[in-house]
Amino acid sequence: MTKDQAIQLLFSKIEAGRALNMAKSFILWDATTTGVPVRSLPARGAASGWISGEIFRRFVAPDTLEAIETLEAIGGGLSEYESAMVRVLGREYRKLRAVPPDEFQAFKALITQSEPVWEAARAKRDFDIMVPYYDKIFEYQRRLCDWYGYEEHPYDALLDDFEQGASVKMLDSFFSALRDRIVPLLKDIISAGKQPREITGMFDIGKQRELMPWLCDFVGYDRSRGKVAEVEHPFCSTFSRHDVRITTKYHEDNLLAAVYSTIHEAGHALYEQNMEEDMEPYRLAHAASMGLHESQSRLFENMICRSRGFTALLLDKLQEKFGDYFSSWDEDMLFRAVNIVRPSLIRIEADELTYCLHIIVRYELEKGLMSGETRASMLPGLWAEKYEELIGVRPGNLAEGVLQDVHWNRGLVGYFPSYAVGTAYGAQLVHAMKKTVDVDAAVKKGDLSPVAGWMKEKVHRHGARLLPGDLIKHATGEAFDPSYYVDYLSEKFTELYL
Repeated sequence: MTKDQAIQLLFSKIEAGRALNMAKSFILWDATTTGVPVRSLPARGAASGWISGEIFRRFVAPDTLEAIETLEAIGGGLSEYESAMVRVLGREYRKLRAVPPDEFQAFKALITQSEPVWEAARAKRDFDIMVPYYDKIFEYQRRLCDWYGYEEHPYDALLDDFEQGASVKMLDSFFSALRDRIVPLLKDIISAGKQPREITGMFDIGKQRELMPWLCDFVGYDRSRGKVAEVEHPFCSTFSRHDVRITTKYHEDNLLAAVYSTIHEAGHALYEQNMEEDMEPYRLAHAASMGLHESQSRLFENMICRSRGFTALLLDKLQEKFGDYFSSWDEDMLFRAVNIVRPSLIRIEADELTYCLHIIVRYELEKGLMSGETRASMLPGLWAEKYEELIGVRPGNLAEGVLQDVHWNRGLVGYFPSYAVGTAYGAQLVHAMKKTVDVDAAVKKGDLSPVAGWMKEKVHRHGARLLPGDLIKHATGEAFDPSYYVDYLSEKFTELYL
């Protein structure tokens, strides 16, 4: 196989995969946003499963490996995009081929069965019925570590799936720094007993919807290349860089939930919309990692839109829509209200200060499960102990404890740390950006184009062309350094509460 033949073969497989993934995404989008008939779900599931199988069959084939190996042998004779494509596809191919097909199929069947059992276990507050499933899920994950291979800790093999280059050694250091500074700070804040006025009451959902165009436009989300829908659990879905859709969830009794979920998903969408179009044929027009993707959503949600500059703008909008309630509020009151610190049991409802402590709990449990030191039956007790130690709260039932997340039932082990690493990436990116961009002035002015422009140039446009660590170094001039995140949290919440 010649170089040109190899490249054209990979291009054709990438194009087919992109088309099939688009069809699969449309099925998911339709099912989650349009209220489809319940009886249509089995057929939709079957169609989605067939598409997934077809994507797998087309990609994991002998001619794909031949093309990859042909181009790997050329090495320095490849263009930058060609070299990155071979790196990305070669890594993905070898990971997929490392897993015995019968084991993979059996695991897919297991997690298909597991999620309904988890829903029942959560409703009944009965962990015992989940134990046999978790035993098998984590046993498979331990075998997966062996199939993938690792040098130091088996968990490294799974972490690398979501955040290439991540390891137990790296995360232990990161989470240790976070724990040492944030846990004492949290205790001091709670002891101070200084809580801001909260936003309470009922807020018309129709009026809440009227805020969303302004929020999207403020962040920079191009609504001409996307749309906003309503769902139970918000997400961002990419069909192409010219069709990136986001979702939100309105709560009549929680005004800020839709505000910040919209900003969060718009941050994800910005990344997708701003990638270089000429990378698409090379399958590089996607995020460098889960952490980099999360850096964008949490950066805009927290570091930009929980700032004093933004909350001043937000107050004007809230007074316009809900004047009776907010007539007595000033800018400082709203700033403090959106940055309230309240230890909670539910990760997705956590405040900015305590959010990553929720991630530490899951990381430590996963690490123990992968080393074999922890068994599934031990999870409820360990979960409660770690929550009490780190956050100062203890779950009253399993639904607000170990059964609150669906990730493990879907086989997503190693995913949780990406949320924390991504948030730390965001803090480092903002610190670097502030050297050349007056971020506070841009926010106060209501024009984030300097922020979006910096992010596009330094992060978004590169897609998966660079490895996560290389991208952070390219954008900031330094290797990943979580101290920026720890300092950011410490300074912000000390000023607010102490």
